[in-house]
Amino acid sequence: MRIACLVLALVATLSAAAQELTARIRSARPFGYFVGDLIHARVDVSAPQNAALSRASLPKPGPLIGSLDLRDVKLSESVENGARLWRLDLTYQNFYVALDARDIEIPSFDLAISTAAGAETVKVPAWRVGVSPLREVAPQKQEEATDYMRPDGSAPFVDEATPRRLAIGAGVAALLAFALVARDRAWPPFQRRRARVFSALANEFSTRRAGDDSELDAAIQSVHRALDTTNGATLLAADLPDFLRRRPEFGPLRMDFERFFSASKRRFFGGEQLGDDFHAEQLAQFVSALARRERSG
Repeated sequence: MRIACLVLALVATLSAAAQELTARIRSARPFGYFVGDLIHARVDVSAPQNAALSRASLPKPGPLIGSLDLRDVKLSESVENGARLWRLDLTYQNFYVALDARDIEIPSFDLAISTAAGAETVKVPAWRVGVSPLREVAPQKQEEATDYMRPDGSAPFVDEATPRRLAIGAGVAALLAFALVARDRAWPPFQRRRARVFSALANEFSTRRAGDDSELDAAIQSVHRALDTTNGATLLAADLPDFLRRRPEFGPLRMDFERFFSASKRRFFGGEQLGDDFHAEQLAQFVSALARRERSG
C-alpha cells in the first residue's frame, strides 16, 4: 500500500512538471568565438501535451544588434513523457571585433503558447558567450617596420632530375615490354622470322576470305612450305615421327598432322575433291594450333 502511494505521488509530480512551461538553452561552446564565426544554440521548450506554439512568435532571421545576426531558425516538435516539446536550433553570426577576450550577450525573445488555460508567454532568457580578438592590441615595439610582418615561408626545393629519369626509364621499359610481346605474338616486324612461321601464317589466314578450291590448294601449299621451313627440309608424311621426336612441342597434334597429310595426298596425288572431313576452316584451325604450340616451344 505504501509503495502504491509512492508511485501515485511520483506520477502526480511528473504530471505537474509536465504542465509547466519551461525553456532551456544549450550552446555548442560558451567561449572562443572570433569575428565572423557562427554560434549554434539549441532551445528546448516544454509545455502540456495539448499546448500549441504560435509560429508567428518565432524569432525572425536578420540583424539583432549591431554586431550580431540571426542566420537560421529550425523548429522540430515531439511528445515526450506526456509533455509537448519544441526544439529550436538557432544559428547566429558574430560580427563583434573584439580587442580583448570578453562576453557578448545574445538577446532574449518571447514565444507565444496556447494552452487549455489560455494564451501564455514563455520567455527565452538572454545568455552570453565569450569572444576573442584576432590579434593583440599593442604588439611589442620593433626597430624596423618590416619586423612587424611575418617573413614569407621558403619554398621547398624540388629536384626535377629524378622524376625525369624515372619517366625516361619507365618509357624505355614500356617499349621493351611491347617489343617482347610483339616478338612473342609475331606482330610486325617479327612476323616473318624463322622461329614463328606458323604465327605469321595464322595471321595471314585470319585476313584471308573463303574462296574456291584453287584458294584452298594454295592454302594447303602454304602450310607445306611452313612445315618444310620449320623442319629445315621437305617434310613428308613418312618423316612425321622423326619430326615430332625432334620437336616434342608439336606432339599433341599428331592426329591433326596425319589428317592434314592424308587430305593433301588425296587432293594433289589422288585428284579427289575434299569433302566435309577437311575444309578451309579446319585448315585454319590446324594452323592456329601449330602457332600456339610454336609459341610454347
